[in-house]
Amino acid sequence: MSSSSRRKSREIALMALYQLELVNPALSEVLKFRWYDKKIETEERDFAISIINGVVKNADAIDTLIKKYSRNWDFSRISPVNKCILRLSIYGLLHSKEIPPRVTIDEAVELTKEFESENSVPFINGVLDSILQYETNRHGKPDPQEPNLPGDGRT
Repeated sequence: MSSSSRRKSREIALMALYQLELVNPALSEVLKFRWYDKKIETEERDFAISIINGVVKNADAIDTLIKKYSRNWDFSRISPVNKCILRLSIYGLLHSKEIPPRVTIDEAVELTKEFESENSVPFINGVLDSILQYETNRHGKPDPQEPNLPGDGRT
């Protein structure tokens, strides 16, 4: 899958997660992508679905990490867009072993610039850098000595 296809998949996943955050529709309806009015290639759709399902399945553990590493920010004050960017990026850091962690963080920064604001970039970057540093080992893989997320294959 090309980097542009992965980027489009992340954008689609972000939009879906945003809907789930604000409107709370049925996941099955969101995954039909009727709300998306552009062409989606099969591999883009499949990657977006894997991200969305992974974030939803691991939502509590991911939100716990956001709360832990968003120092000086009350979770309720984090914008819905920033929460969704963090959620999909944290899922990527901890579960997408084929994508280098720096690529995941760079994509998060680009999504933040596009869908939120330049002012949010240091916050997003800081949270993700901290998670990368403290929740993964030097190779960007989940640290086997650390508590694991449910369903990450280390149980």
